[in-house]
Amino acid sequence: MSIDLTEHSLQELEAMLVEVCNEISVREERARCDEAVVEVVPEPVVPPEPTQGGEELASPAQPASVAEEVTIRYVHPASRSLCWSGEGAAPEWVTAYLAHGGSWSAMENAAEQLLRSRPRRKF
Repeated sequence: MSIDLTEHSLQELEAMLVEVCNEISVREERARCDEAVVEVVPEPVVPPEPTQGGEELASPAQPASVAEEVTIRYVHPASRSLCWSGEGAAPEWVTAYLAHGGSWSAMENAAEQLLRSRPRRKF
């Protein structure tokens, strides 16, 4: 696919370059976010078996859940697929959002709305 860029001014080309870079970082972060969100499935509790004398053996300590639950603290208000736990370096979409006038509280509110809208699974 070829796009004719000769009709655009240098200023327009630079603006398009910024938009393309932002879109690339948004898509990369979306892919990372999709891989990072893990739902925790609780392990079934097995009652201890009684011994011959009628006494019950102490149940072994239940191991921690297989996968750690990832807490989403920030979500892009315009794109729910862009999420961040708040740990580690801020993703590029967060930096770009804040640079364009976005706020931390808007991202926190979007995260709360996303978590409230997710259906709870019963086991």
